[in-house]
Amino acid sequence: MFGYIVCNKEKLAKQEIDRYQSVYCGLCKALERRFGQLSRMSLNYDMTFLILFLSSLYEPPEEEKDFRCAVHPLHMKKATANKYTDYAADMTIALSYYKCLDDWQDEHKHLQRHYAEKIEKNYQDVKARCPRQCKAIETEIARLSEIEKSASSLPDDAVNCFGRLMSELFVYEEDFWSSSLRTFGYELGRFIYLMDATMDYNKDLKKGNYNPLVSMGKNPEEMEDFLTMIIGRAAYQFEKLPLVQDSHLLRNILYGGVWQQYYARKARKERTHD
Repeated sequence: MFGYIVCNKEKLAKQEIDRYQSVYCGLCKALERRFGQLSRMSLNYDMTFLILFLSSLYEPPEEEKDFRCAVHPLHMKKATANKYTDYAADMTIALSYYKCLDDWQDEHKHLQRHYAEKIEKNYQDVKARCPRQCKAIETEIARLSEIEKSASSLPDDAVNCFGRLMSELFVYEEDFWSSSLRTFGYELGRFIYLMDATMDYNKDLKKGNYNPLVSMGKNPEEMEDFLTMIIGRAAYQFEKLPLVQDSHLLRNILYGGVWQQYYARKARKERTHD
């Protein structure tokens, strides 16, 4: 359900790409430091956006370090980190833990169950540090599972569940900005869930999995306007926040990057009809 909140590198300057990569590398290093090597399997660019977003709003002190990556050993890399990097690492583990459990319950993926078992202790540590966020993940994932099994559920029920889950992740701590951050996270979460449903539509139909588009009477080709409306609501909240640092990079992700998989799918489909 993740992998959509990424940048469009073709529209970024090299300096912005380097910044983006250094924050991503900082998250990778934080996962290793806090949870061990295995946790790096959970690394994703979605949480890189969370770091950039919160860092732009709160402007915490940052630390940059040069290092040599075992995966890319030929060139020195740069890792950028601040307190939101550690927070994003915690949320990465929490989301990965429940995603693995969900994959095991839905599709009996043994590798996912095994990974969940391996990071369960890490998740318990995160839960102790971030009880509000982890409670939201647990509650909404459980509700989502019930909704997906219920023939009488409305499509908005599942979409709103994931919105509520994401709304809490964007609130690091309760303060003046909490309400705006929750609203932004809520709309972004709803977009992610519906975009994932759009991209998985054919696969879900073949496997008999729940997909809200079926209840909506929509096919993927009819979802662009609806998705645009939802991400527009997130963008409206985004533009009200005093975000200056990395603002162009953040807009690149929010206005363009989130659509990359959708338009790639659309282009493939158009080519098959030519």
